[in-house]
Amino acid sequence: MKPILCLLAIALLWSWPAHAADTTRPASLLVLDASGSMWGQVDGRAKIEIAREAIDGLLADWDAATDLGLMAYGHRRKGDCADIELLQPVARFDATAIRGQVAALQPKGMTPIADSVRAAAVALRHAERKATVILVSDGDETCHADPCAVGAELEAAGVDFTAHVIGFDLGSNARAREQLQCLARTTGGRYLDARDARELRGAMKSVAATPPAPAEPHECGRFVTAEPYLDGMATWPTGGTATDLAMDRREDFPPVELAPAAQPQECRALCEADAQCTAWWFESVGSNFREQPACFRWDASVALSPPQPGHPGSAMGVKPGVRQIVLKAGQDCADAEPEQGGG
Repeated sequence: MKPILCLLAIALLWSWPAHAADTTRPASLLVLDASGSMWGQVDGRAKIEIAREAIDGLLADWDAATDLGLMAYGHRRKGDCADIELLQPVARFDATAIRGQVAALQPKGMTPIADSVRAAAVALRHAERKATVILVSDGDETCHADPCAVGAELEAAGVDFTAHVIGFDLGSNARAREQLQCLARTTGGRYLDARDARELRGAMKSVAATPPAPAEPHECGRFVTAEPYLDGMATWPTGGTATDLAMDRREDFPPVELAPAAQPQECRALCEADAQCTAWWFESVGSNFREQPACFRWDASVALSPPQPGHPGSAMGVKPGVRQIVLKAGQDCADAEPEQGGG
């Protein structure tokens, strides 16, 4: 277990009520984005205010026979990817307590979606609950993790929960939408877009009333190629791996933070120096609140998104002759012939 998860598990254990939960009752855990971007405005109102109003509506219509808990991230400290807190354990429905916790949130920090989902799994596993997780986020992961891969990881480990995900005011943020859609899909949940206050209220009401949905039929991925250097473009993992790559050809490349003045060519050089690196992405300053540029690298087993426009200063590349897999269902996929024309 990663150190951050150990700390989360300990914190959750200390915060859990002493009495045993009734595991026969249906249960849900609301995970709310309280990162700094929630001070952004939609139609002249702060997104956190809109979220509070939508949660008021959710609580007003909540079935008291269903237990409910609350978790939030990014609400205590700036720049801290461990800022995840179980504010209300999953227990008998208490609208007053949850409403008070939500009203006190002051958005400040990062967006650790993946570790928040893991923390939710820890909370539910400790309580021995099968539950629905309702996640509301207004952006993509900012803590060097992959929410989609975490969803698949928890499913593979037998963690029994469904994540319904609401993307709030994502606009043209295709990366965030793809991450959140994949997280919902890999856990058998639903994904909904909400562009404004009315749609957020409707989305919350909809997912709260949704029973666990069967997983979508497995749809195998396809292979695409890209240029060795694409200026202004970006890619990121979409979940899953190619199943046919030998273990001795696999390598897990940790992200590398570069000097503030670093250029994309430095990231490309890091990839070219390792035969097992097949694709790279230089994420520039300003992307996802990034204060230093970072270099991400992947081997041929990792499923990546097709090249998409990135933050100014970004760049990416795929080594010549490499077929990088793109998965449509966030699941493992055996090798297949590449599409004609590379994608």
